[in-house]
Amino acid sequence: MAFAGTVSASPALAGWGIRIPHVAMPKLRWPRFSRRDRALMMVAVMISPSFLADPIGYGVKRLFLTADQIAGKQMPDDTILSRASLFHVACPGTDMPAADQQRWAERAAQQGWSRYPEAGAGCFRPDRALFGVVGLKVFSVACPPALLSATDQRRWVAYTADHGWTDYPAAGAGCVDP
Repeated sequence: MAFAGTVSASPALAGWGIRIPHVAMPKLRWPRFSRRDRALMMVAVMISPSFLADPIGYGVKRLFLTADQIAGKQMPDDTILSRASLFHVACPGTDMPAADQQRWAERAAQQGWSRYPEAGAGCFRPDRALFGVVGLKVFSVACPPALLSATDQRRWVAYTADHGWTDYPAAGAGCVDP
């Protein structure tokens, strides 16, 4: 095999008889893109640093925050709701006849549903939501655990405010009507 020419790799290697063949670099042809494709590629190249800069900048910023500040910045997640006590409450309407109120009290006792006097007289806690029941006021109550840290209390208040839930103090401190 013969080469058109050889070049010495370096003067130090020339004394050893090592020669590297001279090979021309191939010319790379760039693919042809339409003007629209080039514009979209340019937009992608210009935008991509901003996607990277935000998470990196937030990571650097978190290095200088305290644990309470970090916990305060975190979005309330669904795990806070899984720790809350969520239950349904049903109360007979004030305009319901006494016979119907008695019938619902017997039905609640028969089903094993506990009374819930905090919501009002004759109210009980069914084990499921009673949809489509006429004459009963049916609603849900969500109560956080009794012992919450200051951070968890702030998260609970933020969570309930984000969902637009109203306070229901009759059920207990921090309880809401979702």
